[in-house]
Amino acid sequence: MAEVKRSKRVAFRNTVYYGPKNPPEHVSFITDLSETGLCIQTSRVFQPGTRLYMIIEVASRRFEAEGVVVWAKKVPPNLIQLVKNGMGIKFTRVDGDLMDVYNKKSEGRGR
Repeated sequence: MAEVKRSKRVAFRNTVYYGPKNPPEHVSFITDLSETGLCIQTSRVFQPGTRLYMIIEVASRRFEAEGVVVWAKKVPPNLIQLVKNGMGIKFTRVDGDLMDVYNKKSEGRGR
């Protein structure tokens, strides 16, 4: 059986603009980030396989990324605070500087 390598997820609560069109028209926030993707907490989800464009804000900087939805879970509005909801996105293209931010956080050096 092939060994699956998973990159370390780090808590990453930052604003993300996302959508299937560029520039992205929806806004929410990221809950975690890894080398291969991120999780967006939102009630506005897209079907798995959908290509998304993203602009990720970290402090006063903006990073661009593209990815594909790999999972999506929508819950009723009254359960949003209680149940994990949103989308898992696998990167197809990501700004290298965002990965520098990820590396610092995963090593415990980021804010």
